[in-house]
Amino acid sequence: MNKKGFTLTEIIVVIVLISIVIAIAIPSVIAIRNRINARLLESKKDTILVAAELYGQDNPQLFNPNEFIVTVGELVEADYVESDTESNGSNCTDSYGCVINPVDNESLNDVKILVKREMSTVIAIWDGELGSSSSSELVDKVIEDLHCENITESNPCLYVGSDLDNYLWYSGVMWRIMGVYKIDGVLVVKMITDENITFENTTS
Repeated sequence: MNKKGFTLTEIIVVIVLISIVIAIAIPSVIAIRNRINARLLESKKDTILVAAELYGQDNPQLFNPNEFIVTVGELVEADYVESDTESNGSNCTDSYGCVINPVDNESLNDVKILVKREMSTVIAIWDGELGSSSSSELVDKVIEDLHCENITESNPCLYVGSDLDNYLWYSGVMWRIMGVYKIDGVLVVKMITDENITFENTTS
């Protein structure tokens, strides 16, 4: 019986085809995994915010006078949030365990949450993604959140309302957003804290 094997050329062609399939598949798998981890993080953040609100309701003495800061680690230590991992000296060094960010596998324990009391309602605000953003990204974010359109010198986009939606973290400080203005052709967001007023801008 005459048995014929694969030629070197055929083997090379098969290897090349497999390599192409892998090169196409791996980025897709990574992108899917990243999207899943991002969704897991958002779900985890929502759970933590609910826990922070409950923590505020259970500990009214912490408000000074109507707000206080709590970290995720403090919520874990007080048994309001379940830890993902025990202290192991790598991504978690806190003895009571850590909540892990599924996106980068780092501890969320040091993340700060602002807990505010408005009348009989307690609201928790996440120390958000703007902490290291550029001024341009900040202005774009505020414009998106306020649904600003057709901002002109005489037509600023002002925040109106009595709720707490205009609070956000930026550069380690909790700000209240007042509105977006156009001054000398430059879009400017006005932000205030309890201590001062500042402006961040981007060219239009």
